[in-house]
Amino acid sequence: MNTKSSNLQPETANTLAGQQRGLTRLIGPLLAMTLVALPISWHLPLFRTELLVFLENEVTLLGAVITLAETDLFLCAIVVLFGMAIPFMKLLALLYAWFALPQARAQSWINTISKISKFSMLDVMLIAIVIVGLKGVGMGKVTVEYGLYAYASVVIFALLLSSWMQVVAGRNVTAAVAQS
Repeated sequence: MNTKSSNLQPETANTLAGQQRGLTRLIGPLLAMTLVALPISWHLPLFRTELLVFLENEVTLLGAVITLAETDLFLCAIVVLFGMAIPFMKLLALLYAWFALPQARAQSWINTISKISKFSMLDVMLIAIVIVGLKGVGMGKVTVEYGLYAYASVVIFALLLSSWMQVVAGRNVTAAVAQS
């Protein structure tokens, strides 16, 4: 009997995903769900503006980007980069680190992603400034919609998952060093 084939381990055994037990096994699926939820949140209404009785406008992140592309390309680029591209790429990179990278490389990858991802909340701040500015004009009414809460929740959840991954990766690297 050939025991050589029975000793082969799948490629994922050396990844963070392959080393986890218990609740930490949920990190990968939660990251995938967050990656799907993020672009969906771009279509949800962030706030509604009402000027007088007959002028009403519902603002989504995607709609805001389209409007900004016509009026202010610099601000549009900032919103697209920090509000859409960085959070999306961060989630893709975290999924790659979790499922594909060897455990030793995943730690440095996750630390780098953590440093870059601090910019992904910038868009929530920009939206808050716009709402405060619109409310301060006093000519109309601005109502915060569920999309703003959904979008902020997705971004914050991604930040929490990233922090959780950082702790798990650090713990696994420490355990691996202690065993050798």
